[in-house]
Amino acid sequence: MLAFECSNPLWGRSLNPYSALYTSGGSSGGEGALLAMDGSALGIGSDVGGSLRIPAAYCGVYALKPAYGRISYVGARGPVSGFDGVKSGAGPMGRSMDDITMLAKVLFGKQGAQRDVAPAPFREIEIPKKLKFGYYTSDGFIKASPACKRAVLETVDALRKQGHECVEISLPDTSIATNLFVGLTSADGYKTLLSHLGPDKKEGALFLVTLGPRLPWFVRSIAGWVLESIVGDKIFASALRASRAKSVTEYWALASQRDAFIRDWYSQVWDKYSLDGIIGPVQAVPQLPHGGCDNYSALATGTFLYNILDMPAGSVPATRVDPTKDALTEDWGKEGGHGSKVFEKGIFYGPKKLYDPELSKGMPVSVQVIGKKWEDEKVLGMMKVVDDALQGENKERNFGPGAWDRYQESLEK
Repeated sequence: MLAFECSNPLWGRSLNPYSALYTSGGSSGGEGALLAMDGSALGIGSDVGGSLRIPAAYCGVYALKPAYGRISYVGARGPVSGFDGVKSGAGPMGRSMDDITMLAKVLFGKQGAQRDVAPAPFREIEIPKKLKFGYYTSDGFIKASPACKRAVLETVDALRKQGHECVEISLPDTSIATNLFVGLTSADGYKTLLSHLGPDKKEGALFLVTLGPRLPWFVRSIAGWVLESIVGDKIFASALRASRAKSVTEYWALASQRDAFIRDWYSQVWDKYSLDGIIGPVQAVPQLPHGGCDNYSALATGTFLYNILDMPAGSVPATRVDPTKDALTEDWGKEGGHGSKVFEKGIFYGPKKLYDPELSKGMPVSVQVIGKKWEDEKVLGMMKVVDDALQGENKERNFGPGAWDRYQESLEK
């Protein structure tokens, strides 16, 4: 339901296996928590904005969002039937790269009754011994925390030591992707999405997401002007203006802009740098405390970017939060990569800040591995390369089957 916490009035709240203060992520957060605690062998979820990758990252497990059309949706229901403005990908979750690769081999190309899958079974491919990765440490919408930045840089360092080439890249304006995602998903004012709730209480995480269409046009216009002209946050202002009901003509125009954005991305990133894959943060923070999504759902920019682009993207656990390495410093504040002033202030500063490396000590920090459309098998292979490089660099990394038990034992020593 366009939120990445795992809570509802029927079943209650799912907790992060590493700390009850934090969410397990969502929407596949229950599966993520079970996998982390060895309560499940394999999982399958859907991902329209990060619902596979976010809970996998929060819980320290592995997940792949394939490109749309590799795995059948038969037997599953989306919240908005017929919506294809943002491609949702069904994909595997697991405790290791071997697990999710095995599940991909079983599921890729298997047709269901809807005949909605590309006739492309899993392809055994050979991964080059030397890969060229692009990497970035901030998506430009919300600056990456020190922990998430460190995870990317340690991954890059581990890959370089294995002989792979890694180059820092500049991303095209990600606020375009944000406006497209918000604009496309809000096209009917979220009426269909919210219709499923009936008389049930709406979760807090849906408040800000669905606020825009409920505002009178003049209130939304004034709020956008205040955000841009007085607060100085053009990014948030633009996203708010995009969040409104639209005509069919406007919806078609947005779909056309999405296609143009995809073409530009290929020319400005894949072609410009001649990359095999890309490494980046999953989100700007490793995890959110419960209720954090209520006002900061924009953190999903880092994941829904690749739903807009319809590119395969996976989540690989890289390291764990270390308060001595991941504190907010003056130097970090002066570095580039800043995005929305409003969101960054609430996430990193003040009495209710969401990023606290002392409180989240020892919790997983993951990275995303991204590839070109239809190169899902290559992305799985590159995720394995990343996983092996990180493990070779840090024998105490401790992810995979039994990781949660080993972590608990380490706390008792």
